[in-house]
Amino acid sequence: GIHLGRCLTMPKHGFLTPKAISNRIKSKGLQKLRWYCQMCNKQCRDENGFKCHTMSESHHRQMRLFRENSGKYMSYYSDMFKKGFVEVLRRRGRNRVKANTVYQEYIKDRHHIHMNSTCWETLSSFVVYLGKQGIADIDKNENGTWYVKWRDTDPERMARREAAARLDKMKMTADAVSEKKIMEQVERAHKELNPEEKRPEEKKELNKDEKREELKFGLSAKKEVPKFKGGAEIVFEQFKGVGKKRKKKEVKKSTMELIIEEQEREKQRKKAKRARENLPNVKKENWIFKDIVVKVMNKKVGSGKYYKKKGVILKVRKKFEAEVRILNSGDVLRIDQEYLETVIPGIGKPILILNGKFRGYEAEMLSLDDDPKADQPTVTVKILAGEYKGEVVQGLDLEDVCKLIS
Repeated sequence: GIHLGRCLTMPKHGFLTPKAISNRIKSKGLQKLRWYCQMCNKQCRDENGFKCHTMSESHHRQMRLFRENSGKYMSYYSDMFKKGFVEVLRRRGRNRVKANTVYQEYIKDRHHIHMNSTCWETLSSFVVYLGKQGIADIDKNENGTWYVKWRDTDPERMARREAAARLDKMKMTADAVSEKKIMEQVERAHKELNPEEKRPEEKKELNKDEKREELKFGLSAKKEVPKFKGGAEIVFEQFKGVGKKRKKKEVKKSTMELIIEEQEREKQRKKAKRARENLPNVKKENWIFKDIVVKVMNKKVGSGKYYKKKGVILKVRKKFEAEVRILNSGDVLRIDQEYLETVIPGIGKPILILNGKFRGYEAEMLSLDDDPKADQPTVTVKILAGEYKGEVVQGLDLEDVCKLIS
C-alpha cells in the first residue's frame, strides 16, 4: 500500500519567542545607511529587503513624485540636513572638534536626514560649504582630517552679548568714579586732620650782611623728684603710673568658648570640602600646557626620527598646536596635540593636572594605583600650590596628568 505522510510545516515565530524579540530589537536600532530609502522613510535590514522595497508599488509612486520636482525635494532634504548638523555643532559650543565626530553624533538619531539624499556627496564637501557660508570656522590638518568650530551669528545672541559688554563697561566706569570720589574724601580728611601739611614752612636763607647775634643756650630746670610724704601707701600713690606699662594678662578662655571655636573651624572645613566637591569637572579637548614633558607618537614627523622621543612644550598656539623642544637633540618642532602623548613621572616628582576639577594645578606624584576592577591604572597626587594646597586627589586618569619640567 501507499503510505501517506503528513506535511510537516515549521511553526510561525510567536510574539515572545527569542527570534521575534531579536527581530524587534534589530528593527529599533540604527542599521545600515545604504539600505535606507529617504523618500519612503523606510529602513531595510539587509540587501534583499532593500531590493524588494525598491520593486514595490509604493516606492515607484514616491520616485515618480521625486522625478516631477527633484530640485524641490533635494533642496528640502539638504536644508534639513544642514539644520540638524549645525544644531549638533552648536550644542558642542565654541570648541574645535572633528567634523566626523559631529556627524557620528548626528546620525545616532534613527530618523535623521541621510547625506545621500542631499546635494553634498561627501562630508568634506559639506564642511567646505559651511566654511564658505560663514556658518563655522574650518581647518584641515596634515593628515587630511577636517575640524569645525561653530560661529555664533544669531543677531539676538550677538545683541545680548553687546548689551552685556556695554553694561559691564558702564559698571566699571561707575566703579572707577566712585573709587575716585572715595580717594578724594580720604585725601580731604587727611588734610583736615594734619593742617600743618598744607602750609609748609619756608626755608630762610642766610645772608652774610646780617648782624651776627650772640648765641644763647637755655637750659631747662631739672624735674623735681617727688618727695616721700611717708608711709608705704603714699609712696605707691605718688609713683602710680611711673615706669613701663605692664602687659595685660591673657584671659583664659572657658571650655564652652573653646568648644564653640572648634565647631566654627569644623564648619569652615566642611564648607571648603563642599566647595571642592562642587568644582566643575572640566573636560576639555585641548590638554597641552607650557613646560610639560610629552612624547611624539607620529612616525611621519621627521621621517620617523622623532618617533617616541620626549620633549618639552615651549609654547602653545591656537590651543591645539605646540612648539616642542626635543630633549636629546634640542630641535624645535611645531606639532598638533593629536600626535603627542603624556609622560608619567616617578613617585615624588612634580606633575601638572591637565583635565578634571583641578585642571591647571601643580601637584606631586604620590602613587600609581592599579585597580583590577578599573579599565586602566589611576594616580594619586597632592596639590602643591594654590587654594587647595595640600589636598590629596585620588583616581585621576593617566591621560589627565603629565610630567612637569623641574
